[in-house]
Amino acid sequence: RSVVKLEFSRMEEFTGNVAESRRLSQECRGASKNEWKVYLEAILLEMRANNIDAAIAEAEAALKVHFGTGRLWAIYIRLMRHRGTAAQMEVFHRALAKVPKSGEVWCEGARICLAPDVAGFDLDNARRYLNFAIQFTPQYGDSFIEFLRLELLENGVDCDTSELEQICVNADPNYGVMWFHCKQNPLDGTRAV
Repeated sequence: RSVVKLEFSRMEEFTGNVAESRRLSQECRGASKNEWKVYLEAILLEMRANNIDAAIAEAEAALKVHFGTGRLWAIYIRLMRHRGTAAQMEVFHRALAKVPKSGEVWCEGARICLAPDVAGFDLDNARRYLNFAIQFTPQYGDSFIEFLRLELLENGVDCDTSELEQICVNADPNYGVMWFHCKQNPLDGTRAV
């Protein structure tokens, strides 16, 4: 039932009726508190509406119920970028205390280290965090995209990425925002992405 309401919510958002989309999303959360994905959809709705403060509030509410869900922590870390690096790092450390084996959370930690607005990249920690991300959640493709970025930052465009490519092919990732952004065709295999 909540899946159908979520689809209606997405349809309303697509047609420009964000208020109705929010109402339907809220109904879903009320009916399906045990489903972390309904909370994730509410956060994403606010992000797409460029209402970051509401998205942060939704993430905080979601984590009160689903504090053991790495994907919710990861999106919360990403949202905290709007409040500065210190806020992001604070949430990153809180997340590691709750979900230490979440590849999504470790990948967000690496993204903080690779952010161009941070005084001096922390490439060593980024590499360490990405190794954890790939070890704990190899199906999360964004970790491989960020690892490629790290290699390019460290070694330039002519670097040898064959080992990373082979690890990625063996892991066969199947989700992640950046992963899908880089996947130009639904039929593209891991090596093509």
